[in-house]
Amino acid sequence: MKDDYNYITMIERATDIMDLIFTTNRELGVSEISHELSLPKATVYRILITLAKGGFISKGHETEKYTLGGKFIKYSDRVKRDINVYTIAKPYMGQLADKVGETVNLAIDYDNQSLIIDRENGEQTSLLSKLVSDAPYNCSSSGKIFLSHKSDDEIRDYFNKGHAKQRTIKSITSIEDFSHQRKDILEKGYAIDDEEYDYGLYCIGRPVFTHSKKLMAVISLSGPKSRLEHKGFQFIIDSLSETVNVIQNKINKLEINE
Repeated sequence: MKDDYNYITMIERATDIMDLIFTTNRELGVSEISHELSLPKATVYRILITLAKGGFISKGHETEKYTLGGKFIKYSDRVKRDINVYTIAKPYMGQLADKVGETVNLAIDYDNQSLIIDRENGEQTSLLSKLVSDAPYNCSSSGKIFLSHKSDDEIRDYFNKGHAKQRTIKSITSIEDFSHQRKDILEKGYAIDDEEYDYGLYCIGRPVFTHSKKLMAVISLSGPKSRLEHKGFQFIIDSLSETVNVIQNKINKLEINE
């Protein structure tokens, strides 16, 4: 428990230091930060070295003082893009979940996986309670879309490095098997997870692009396979497509490219 407390305390101190550098809007040295935050210089120095190693702050070679690092530029661009697609998609995702009675997900491409940043719940089951916020490329509908739009070298690298995990007996773990699905995904404009992530779970995903035709996110619909089959897979696909088309048209109209 004590170790957990110390770990959390160090994170809080690190965020306090970054906030101070941000609000001060100028380079700060170890002594200044130590004085402003009432922290020991040795503690401040260790945190600064760690943050600099991660690219969160940058040290001036001549001044020996610190400013915010370039990583925040990358994070800022990602946040702006995600907020845009989230803001536009959110109300339509809710309408789709109400219409079909199934869970609707909004996912982005992040760190060799599909990361769900928002979810609208439909009818709940114990199966859907197991849904996680991230899933491998190879065994999720959104992940397969993200992977399909990558270069041949990137796809080869993904499989060669062993990122493709065997979640069920249906999970795709070879580049040869994925290549066949990739062609189908790009032609049809949607991907299916047929019990590839978890037994009994079925998911259909469609891509959302920026105004300049760059893959932006994936809207997917998840539910128990037997229930989706009863409602009709074509009804599910058509309903998802209608919603994504509305979202896509709004993105194009607003000329969103982030």
